[in-house]
Amino acid sequence: MSAAPVNMADLFTQSEVGHIAIVGFPFDEGTKRNNGRGGSVAGPATFRKFVGKVGPVINPEHRVDLRSLKLSDAGDVTGPAPEDIETAHQLLTSKVASVLAANAVPFVVGGSNDQSYPNASALLHHRGGNIGVINIDAHLDVRPLKDGKAHSGSPFRQLLDDPRFCGKFVEFAAQGMQCSASHADYVLTQGHEIQWLNAVQEMPLSRVTSPLSWVVELTPVAANFQRVLERMNSCDAIFVSFDIDSIQGSDCPGVSCPGVTGITANDALQIAALAGAHPNVQLMDMSEFNPAVEDWRTGRLTAFIFYHFCLGFMSRAHAQ
Repeated sequence: MSAAPVNMADLFTQSEVGHIAIVGFPFDEGTKRNNGRGGSVAGPATFRKFVGKVGPVINPEHRVDLRSLKLSDAGDVTGPAPEDIETAHQLLTSKVASVLAANAVPFVVGGSNDQSYPNASALLHHRGGNIGVINIDAHLDVRPLKDGKAHSGSPFRQLLDDPRFCGKFVEFAAQGMQCSASHADYVLTQGHEIQWLNAVQEMPLSRVTSPLSWVVELTPVAANFQRVLERMNSCDAIFVSFDIDSIQGSDCPGVSCPGVTGITANDALQIAALAGAHPNVQLMDMSEFNPAVEDWRTGRLTAFIFYHFCLGFMSRAHAQ
């Protein structure tokens, strides 16, 4: 008889089949093309080092039991040369599409933020154009391509320019001191929405009920995020893209571009749990974890973000 699962490592199989499947995108050329610091190439491997160790399978505080959760590791995108992210993007789209076709929720770990358009492209192929996309990020990431090439600042320009996309797009926790006015105008003139950091740090005027039985009071940031999720209920699927440089640098130092301000680690954990709980969130990615800058504290945080996504996921009926 096999031993009862004790930690997250015990819940994993090596496949694309399960409730949630990790996919790794170990490429940082997109950040380098955007004049950023390399190093997020090691993000997926460092994330995996921590993810099996953190978080009990039975959480005694929240009374959430993960033992029935089926987790899989679909592996990394491999093969292309480090600078050949065009091929890497094609392989990523194919891998994420395979996970979606297996009725699992891909949780894609980068790597640089240019991964987000290939991920969105897979969901567009799988569910059609009426998808909701939330970009949790200090930056808007709607810069034009550079000499026709994608980079970490372009994924959502590519999404909004994709003729297949006809859904809703929200920039969440963006920081005006790190965003171009012309890029903000681009998002707004396309008919989409920007929720600036200062705004999401204020509690909504009307009460937001937490869908999580173990969270009595959402933080203001999490409450505003839940509002965004609720407004996307008419979409056929939701993609939550989480660039962790949106988290303040004192909580999350190991990123390519650490922020002097931002959302808190507690905000991030509640956001992850809310995304996990929403039945229409069919894809999540996490970008810009850079172990070359700092690996231990940030590595544990990325693992706990995944853990909280799993805790939230258990409130979905089919996970019981």
